Parts: sequence; structure tokens; C-alpha cells
Amino acid sequence: MQHFDAQIAAITPATPSIHALRLTVPDPRFRFLPGQWVDLGVEIDGIAHTAGYSITTSPVHTGEIGLAIKASTRHPLSRWIHERARVGDHVRISQGQGPFVYLPEMSDNVVLIGCGVGVTPLLSIFRHVRDAGLPTQTHLVYSVSNSREILFRDEIEAAVHAHDNLHVSITVTQPDANWHGLTGRIDPVKLHALDVPDDTLYYLCGPKGMVEDMSMLLHDLGVPMNRIIFEKWW
Repeated sequence: MQHFDAQIAAITPATPSIHALRLTVPDPRFRFLPGQWVDLGVEIDGIAHTAGYSITTSPVHTGEIGLAIKASTRHPLSRWIHERARVGDHVRISQGQGPFVYLPEMSDNVVLIGCGVGVTPLLSIFRHVRDAGLPTQTHLVYSVSNSREILFRDEIEAAVHAHDNLHVSITVTQPDANWHGLTGRIDPVKLHALDVPDDTLYYLCGPKGMVEDMSMLLHDLGVPMNRIIFEKWW
């Protein structure tokens, strides 16, 4: 597996629990496909730590990638990112990895279903459709615990308003008085409302239970298993 030097160009608190990172990767040999992940390597107090994180950005933008990393006291690398990382720090990343990818020839219609920070690889696909000017009809269905945890909400909504082929349904499972959109978990009613054709590809990413529940739900709705692509984080 090939690895590359990278540098932190920006760290932004994207939600109360998630930091967004922008890494510059000067080596032109670095490649990834929409939806893939990288191994991120950092030396912390003389000890090498590595963890896999999904890329959130589109390969249209060469020489850099975005990551969105949730806080965790149990994972040294995540803790380092939230507590000690600074702009200018050097890290190492692998080549883009994994079969959870979207290419235009795969389908003209995709539904991207994500829960919490599991939305990250789906954002890469969503952004790629936008940035590459693809005609793909793209529905992002995104569940979060509360509205403050919606990643890149303003950007997503702006993209939907600017592109007729981009759509988003955000549902909040623990809504407060400031949330006026969909509530509750992703269910058959929310998916049926998308009104997508039979050749649609479904991408699922999130915790084990969510991915398994969504797979069964889609199958019960008549979606063939070969049109369901999933990534599990466990």
C-alpha cells in the first residue's frame, strides 16, 4: 500500500462533536474515488497511530482531501485531532481504499443513506456529482440525533437549490424547538417519498444496526440486494 505525506491546511469545528480537516497532498500520484477512505497516520508522543477515515471531498479537486472526524476519548488519533492538532502539522495518508465508490457508468440514479458521521463517504459522492457536473439524480437521506450535528448543512442546502438533480432529506431523531423538518428515523414512508426509478443504486453507511435495518427495509420494499451497496464501521 502506497503512502503519502500530507499537511493539515485547515481545522474547523463543523459540529459540536466533529472536526473537519483539509489536508494538502502535494504528490500528484495520490488518487481516490468518490466514497473511498484513507488510513491517516500520526506520531503521538513517539508512538505511531493509524486509523481509517472516509474522504468527504470530491476527486475533482486534486492535491487535497477533506476528512470529518468525530471526537472520541477512546481513540488516540481522534483525540489528538480534537485536542492537539494544528494547522501546519504533517501527517501520512494511504492511497484511497475500499469498494464503496460511485462512478457515473454505474447508474443515473443514486440514493445515499447515512446516519450521523456515517454520512462522510456519501458527502464525497454527493459533492462529486455537483463538482463534476454529472447529471446523476442524487438523493441524500441523512439522519442525525439533533440539528446541531448536521454536517455542512448550509453547503448541502445551497447545492440542492443550485442543482435540479441534487436532493436532500434530513431527519432529526431528537428534535428541538428550532427544528422544523423531518423527524424520527429513516423509515419506509421517507424512502417511498423519494419516488425513484427501479434502476436506482442505494448506498448505505453508518453503524451496524442501521446498515442492517436499512438493507432489510429496502429489500422489503422490493429493492434487489445487488442494488444495495454498503459500508459498515465496526
